[in-house]
Amino acid sequence: MNRKKAFIKTIVAASISLLGGGLLALADERSGGTLDTLYNALRHAEAEASVAIERDIIRLWELSGSDSIDFLYKKADEAFEAKDFKSAVDHFSAVVEFAPDFAMGWYGRSRAYANLGYNGPALADLEQVLALDPQNFFAILGLGQLFQSLGRPDLALKAYDQALEVHPHFAVALELKDALAAYVQDKNI
Repeated sequence: MNRKKAFIKTIVAASISLLGGGLLALADERSGGTLDTLYNALRHAEAEASVAIERDIIRLWELSGSDSIDFLYKKADEAFEAKDFKSAVDHFSAVVEFAPDFAMGWYGRSRAYANLGYNGPALADLEQVLALDPQNFFAILGLGQLFQSLGRPDLALKAYDQALEVHPHFAVALELKDALAAYVQDKNI
């Protein structure tokens, strides 16, 4: 049990350093030009236009470059949607084993781990996603949600702010941030 707590603390510390060190500074190094262009457009888009840009970004995220990896990813996603999280972990694990540079495999597995209550592995996988794509606003949002579930609203709010820096009209991040900020304010009064 102590090993598990130590592991989670290590992962949280690494995640905090990613946030504190500035995820956006790594973006130019890690992501392709087209994705960079879309992230830049997203950052400056009006709310209505951001929907189409977000859709284009997700389309690029889901391109692994391999039909076999795409098949495994689809199977993993289907298992996740069916709430068979253990199978989803297995399929996403195959994806990350055979395509370690495919960020969405890590992201998918992190979501499956989180749904199984395995917060340490979920955080570790989110760290991998953000190392591959520091502007992945879904992964940043997931990091915030995990911090919130671990009782760290301060870190969750920082993550939601980071997600909103990348995607200012990200409705889920706005809702979660507002709800958490209101909760923290009520608790402090």
